[in-house]
Amino acid sequence: MSDPILWVIDPETGAEFPVHYSDLEVDVAEKLFAKPLGGFVFPANVFTRQRLPNVPFYVEGWLPKRGKAMLFAPPKSGKSYACLQLARCLGAGEPFLGMLTTKATSLYIQFELGEEILQYRMKVETKKDYANVYIGTSFSMKLDSDSGQKQLWTALEAVEPNVLILDPFYKAILGDENENHEVAKILDFLDKVIEGFGCSIFLIHHAGKDLSKRGRGGSVFEDWVDSYIQMQRTSKAGEPLAVKIKPIFLRHAPLPEKPIEAVLGEDFEFHLTTATQTVKGQVEEFIKAWGKEVSPKDLFDAEIGSNTSVYKALGQLVEEGKVEKLRQGKYKWKG
Repeated sequence: MSDPILWVIDPETGAEFPVHYSDLEVDVAEKLFAKPLGGFVFPANVFTRQRLPNVPFYVEGWLPKRGKAMLFAPPKSGKSYACLQLARCLGAGEPFLGMLTTKATSLYIQFELGEEILQYRMKVETKKDYANVYIGTSFSMKLDSDSGQKQLWTALEAVEPNVLILDPFYKAILGDENENHEVAKILDFLDKVIEGFGCSIFLIHHAGKDLSKRGRGGSVFEDWVDSYIQMQRTSKAGEPLAVKIKPIFLRHAPLPEKPIEAVLGEDFEFHLTTATQTVKGQVEEFIKAWGKEVSPKDLFDAEIGSNTSVYKALGQLVEEGKVEKLRQGKYKWKG
């Protein structure tokens, strides 16, 4: 389609003359073409000039806006603790496992844990502030049934979340999770949810006995999601819960060079191990623990990143107000 042309009238002469859309100021163009054709279609030259959100992800690399991700893991891997942490981090706009997040309202629906257990985890174990987070539990909501879909849709209309977290998938289906056509009923409905509410969806699923065969159920999951993420426990029984999290594929971001390694802390949230912590995170922890003025040389001596990455991290921490830059290139913790 060629660049749209508008015929406008010269207020002084009254003569009509053509103006190309691409020559209009952005604000004027958006007002003139705010209404899409047929409800959702724009001329290509109009679409390419629309103002879209600056940050395309709710979770950096993992969860695009209006996107869908699935994390699968064996039982007892801490999936539900990770869900609560994800919801909280989104609500606060805080990093999640070292990844930047965009502040968002999240709706976390739990199909497996009762209200008492979930409340205990939040109130007694984590003791966190869950601002902008909504919690729901249901043992009977099946998303391949009309009643289950209506129940979820009603909740979405009330909350209008940016991110919907469903945990775990197998409890939300009446049909057979191994049959693609059965699973597709739910995925088609979730596509309608994304369109209807402009939200992103994060699914939690169980892995099979053989983790190399990925998540349980049909292959349709992998075709549907933008991000397919594997989580596995690496600690033994009796040890603090340690996990390794590895994206199998990310449709809208490059795969990381190495998996995330994290340990469930005393606050019942996962914390990156030193091996996988970002340079910024290591610099932040070093300055905080140092208790006195720190120079870049101190950080280099601690073998934290390259010169470029350390200075970049320092600049970001100063900008965030966590670190204060002093005279002669010295830094101290500000908090």
